[in-house]
Amino acid sequence: MTLVFMVIWLVLTLAFCLVNSLYVGSIWPTVCYAALSGLVAVGFAVYEKTRRQRLLDDVQKALDGKDDFAARESGLAPLARQLRLKRGEEETRDRRVTESYRNLAALVSDIAHQCKTPLTATRMYAELLPPSAESAAIAQQASKLQFLLDALVKLSRCEGGLIEENVHPTKESVETLAAQALSAVVPEAERKNIVLSVEIPEGLTALLDMRWTAEALGTILDNAVKYAPEGSKITVSAQRYEQYVRLDILDEGPGIPEEELPEIWKRFYRGKTNRNASGVGIGLTLCRMIVQAQGGRVLCQNLEGGGCRFSIFLPAE
Repeated sequence: MTLVFMVIWLVLTLAFCLVNSLYVGSIWPTVCYAALSGLVAVGFAVYEKTRRQRLLDDVQKALDGKDDFAARESGLAPLARQLRLKRGEEETRDRRVTESYRNLAALVSDIAHQCKTPLTATRMYAELLPPSAESAAIAQQASKLQFLLDALVKLSRCEGGLIEENVHPTKESVETLAAQALSAVVPEAERKNIVLSVEIPEGLTALLDMRWTAEALGTILDNAVKYAPEGSKITVSAQRYEQYVRLDILDEGPGIPEEELPEIWKRFYRGKTNRNASGVGIGLTLCRMIVQAQGGRVLCQNLEGGGCRFSIFLPAE
């Protein structure tokens, strides 16, 4: 429509200029016509812009499902109905998918809970048996089953927005957080003669969900102990800034290749040099989701001379 108007206006202007130059011989009629037609063109352009913006606003209202939406253009009402229908279908599908993930997570949790007692009993009886190849095989298979169940539980937590719904940050002690996370890795660290050092100011607090954040920190510490050489040192330190609390985990392990640093947070990613290590590659994914659900972030960088540093940033208040 705008293009047609511009073509008609250009043809009429040229015709008027030609007639004026041939029969009138004065420039003022041409100037007056040009000014008048220019005002008309500007007015038409403003009208077209306003109409298009109003049309976009109506479409956006249709997408948002606003009840006060009223189609001002005769051709827009069918489009609005289609948009509303599509939006309703998408919402229904999202609700079904979310509900399916919740049911799956609940099922996995129930299975893991029901299997915990027989697995514990199996491992205990295997330890009570006289040392033999059979007792060692039983203990090994029981450990594999426990590992698979733990991996399934972690994977189920990554789906369906379950973390966001269950994480509830409150003002908690960072020292208590570190103690809970470290308690799970102490036995393996002692077996490898790894020194665990804690440098956290007394009374330091942050906004966090203790149970979930301890699991996220424990994942990083477990990886640090797993890949650090025997006789090395792992340091957990913290410091407060104006808006956030920074929690650092430093190890003396082999580090992570620079090209792999952006990839380690992806689900099921395994480092090229550590594919034989235990794990399924969802621990750091879960860790990042937990921290982000609390308004924080987690980073990783290599240190000069070896090792790497994981940094968790949590809101201070």
